[in-house]
Amino acid sequence: MEPVDGERPALEATVDRLRTELEGLRTAMRTRAVIEQAKGVLVARLGCSPERAFDELVRRSQDENRKLVGLAADLVASSAPPPSARAAAGAGAGGSGAGGSGAGGTGAEDEAGPSTAAPTAATPTPVAAAATAPDGGPADEAALASRFHLAAAALATAAGPDEAAERLHRAALGPLGAQALVLAVREPDGALRLVGAHGVSARQLSQWQRIPPHTRVPLTEAARTGRPVWVVDRSEFAARYPDLTGDDLVPGTTVCALPLRAGGRLLGALKIGWADRYRPAPAVQAHLAALADLTADTLLRLPPGVPPPGAPETVPDPAGAPWFRAVLDGLLDPVLLLRAVRDDDGRVTDLRVEHANAPTLDLAGRAAADLRGRLLTELYPGMVASGTFDRLRTATADGTPYRGEAEQYVETVAGSARSSAMTVHAAPLQDGLLLTWRAHDEHDRRIAQLAQTARLARVGTWEWHPGERRITCSDGVPQLFGAGSGSGGGGGQAGPGTALDPLAVLAAIAPADRAAVRAAVEALRDGRTPATVDFAVRSADGYRSLRALGEAAVAADGRLLALSGVVQDVTPWRRAEQALSDTRDRLADQRRRTGDEQRAVRALQQALMRGPAGRPVPGLASAARYVPAERARKVGGDWYELLDLPDGTLLLAVGDVSGHGLPAATAMSQLRYALRGMAYDDTPPGQLLDRLDRMLCHQRADHIAAVTVARLDPRTGHLAWARAGQLPPVLLHDGTARTLDPPPGLVLGVTPRAHRPTAELRLAPDDTLLLYTDGLTERRGTDHGADDGTTRLLRACSDYRATPDPDALLDHLLRRLGAPNPFDDICVLAVRRTGIDTHAVDG
Repeated sequence: MEPVDGERPALEATVDRLRTELEGLRTAMRTRAVIEQAKGVLVARLGCSPERAFDELVRRSQDENRKLVGLAADLVASSAPPPSARAAAGAGAGGSGAGGSGAGGTGAEDEAGPSTAAPTAATPTPVAAAATAPDGGPADEAALASRFHLAAAALATAAGPDEAAERLHRAALGPLGAQALVLAVREPDGALRLVGAHGVSARQLSQWQRIPPHTRVPLTEAARTGRPVWVVDRSEFAARYPDLTGDDLVPGTTVCALPLRAGGRLLGALKIGWADRYRPAPAVQAHLAALADLTADTLLRLPPGVPPPGAPETVPDPAGAPWFRAVLDGLLDPVLLLRAVRDDDGRVTDLRVEHANAPTLDLAGRAAADLRGRLLTELYPGMVASGTFDRLRTATADGTPYRGEAEQYVETVAGSARSSAMTVHAAPLQDGLLLTWRAHDEHDRRIAQLAQTARLARVGTWEWHPGERRITCSDGVPQLFGAGSGSGGGGGQAGPGTALDPLAVLAAIAPADRAAVRAAVEALRDGRTPATVDFAVRSADGYRSLRALGEAAVAADGRLLALSGVVQDVTPWRRAEQALSDTRDRLADQRRRTGDEQRAVRALQQALMRGPAGRPVPGLASAARYVPAERARKVGGDWYELLDLPDGTLLLAVGDVSGHGLPAATAMSQLRYALRGMAYDDTPPGQLLDRLDRMLCHQRADHIAAVTVARLDPRTGHLAWARAGQLPPVLLHDGTARTLDPPPGLVLGVTPRAHRPTAELRLAPDDTLLLYTDGLTERRGTDHGADDGTTRLLRACSDYRATPDPDALLDHLLRRLGAPNPFDDICVLAVRRTGIDTHAVDG
């Protein structure tokens, strides 16, 4: 039977009153146990009936102006103090101050570093007045005992670990200043599994759901050692746990982990966090340890969070999964996970809130924590009256989605009606619904966001109707055309008074662009839509570039109804395009100059490397190759020298000057011709290199050079050679190849005091000597280093079985080693001794 309109306010007020009374009954049920214990204490002391004892409690509560439950807790505490705490007694504050694991504690604590010092008068303890004396002295043990019994009464009716954590915080830990806590139980493999929490984000709970046994954190230490673990501040935390990155599981400056013991077993650990730096008195430490034992006893009687090993697998429950709750918390709109409440026949009678995400805030101003565990009919009787509840109940029973678009919802809160238009959607989820809503009161906020977007993007809207003499536009458009402040802003929501004169707009446009603008307008009026035109307008700093986009609205009979569109300030893009074009031009010019320089340097190098210098030498065959890099854009400084000297000997050399381009080519030519001039006075190769080194260092050139110099007597086969940072030559003898033992030799251009010894050996007839730069053997960006390249070179030399001609040998080597080198020039010089060994004949 539907109530008449006059009866509805009275019924809603009654529901609101009953809801308030139900909240009071819930609170009374949590404290009933401690009140009953207090009555028993008075019955024993006064020898009276339970009814007389309750009256006495009420009288004392009124006389002392105190809550009944607080008075009852004090009375029980005076008669039955809480049990002594093992942890505080064993490692108490006298040994380590705030730390249960002190300097004489466990080995795990010794590894973590020294414990904190004892509290002093200069660092008062931030606990509630009921727990600590005002001067920061010893804690009020009677008040702590009272809190303990309140916590015991609250935990006695907890239905799950999360509820136990919330009640423990409300009754005992919150008054001590704690802001968050977690409960963790040990699994058979020693890992810790989180089962309950309060004040910790769903994201953290999801990431820390299971903690491996070897992870070094306060929780695992307390669970492993059975001792409390205190960390006074974050700097101490970072020092003791350097491998822990990211946010801690429990937020706060000071954290404490306490072991959970029950029935002689170590069940797990409890971790507590304080927002500020916290140093508890010894009595508070004992109180916390007693609370940990009480919590452990509570966990033993609560149902487990996961099925025991060997139990059949069950369908995962998203409402209980922290990762799923974390996902819901990341959404912008409120979300409720609703679980069906069914009667004995299986019919859906109500829906219970299993979880509410972080953005949840209903019409009554209730947040997520106020909704969890409540029935939908109890929370929202207006939803029942409007029929929405019945539709949600049908969706749950049938497993079908529900969509309510822009419905009006009315709730009575504290005697006054509150209403809002909301869109409500619900989707089936296991035995319940996932419900979300969006209030249409956000319309104004979204308009403001749109205006901000237009302002930041420097864009505005415009509209013109036939017959009107003005163009209606959004707030920032006049500034784009030079009106107003001329700041070049743009954007903003349209206002009825914001308009432009078409003639003023045309006058602001650059003369060269007016024809294009007129053509675009005519195209729109003719129905050719859409149209886009770019143009410039005068501004304080010259001209501003704008882009206008428009379209025409045409009636069914072809009449023009309106022209509308957007205009955007594209000056930054135009300036960027111009800067990019200028950069392209400069790069092209630089590329041309670089190409000219390369061609000049290449011509210079090819002229220098045209072929072995001097006349043919009897008894010797020689060949040389210069191969420029395949991909390098600049010419390198590689070179070679083959020069017959007046005394009948032959000067051999290969070198590599650092750098590229004209400077490297210039330095290369200087070294080559300096070496030629010095070689005519029969100077040993090592001394030649030392002289070149002194010349290069004296010039203070920006280059270094690697060079190999040799002097060969073709008549005797005598070879004297030295090197300066270059790879050693290769000797081919009787079909085998080996590198010569290299004497020490620093590259040229480092220090003028370096000394390079000269090595000597004798070439037999038909021996071939190979001098080369590193471009022949090394390949940048591959796995082939210098040693691998030398091995490949020796193998290629040994595999050569054709005519003993140096030219053919070099062609074979360059082909086998993959010349040209992609990134480095190659110089290689080969000489083969073909004459008779006159030294052997003379001998």
